[in-house]
Amino acid sequence: MKYLFLIFIIATSFKMHEANSVKKFLWLEGDWKLKDKDVHEKWQLVNDTMMGGIGYHFIQEEHDKDETDIIFDESIRLVSRIEKFYYIPKVRNQNSDKEVEFEITSFTKNSFVAENSKHDFPQRIVYKLEDEKHIHAYIEGKQDGKKKKVEYHFFKTK
Repeated sequence: MKYLFLIFIIATSFKMHEANSVKKFLWLEGDWKLKDKDVHEKWQLVNDTMMGGIGYHFIQEEHDKDETDIIFDESIRLVSRIEKFYYIPKVRNQNSDKEVEFEITSFTKNSFVAENSKHDFPQRIVYKLEDEKHIHAYIEGKQDGKKKKVEYHFFKTK
């Protein structure tokens, strides 16, 4: 009977660990580019509790048209903490260059909604995998008392 109880505890803790894994967001993994701009996001699994993402774009050097620089616009962490998930961006030149935490309030096997009602803009971030090569993302909320929504259509490059 002791062994049966021990097996139950081990199986339950494995299931809980699996349920809290960010691996359910692996559909984000890869290199993505906006359809209409030279803006990119790159996502990768770091471990069971974190995925890392970066947003960046390229600029050509004024003095040398063959030279291109990468400008990092944001770093993003998608993390698991005690039965909840969080989308945590740090955007260059915004929020005093500090991270802002958005709780993932709902998700499916190919989408998520992250919210932070106390943030100035956006208060809501949504990602949805349309098919294996396309993500539709948007940010929305109120800015200066008016509703605002900014949409992003990414396609997978790698």
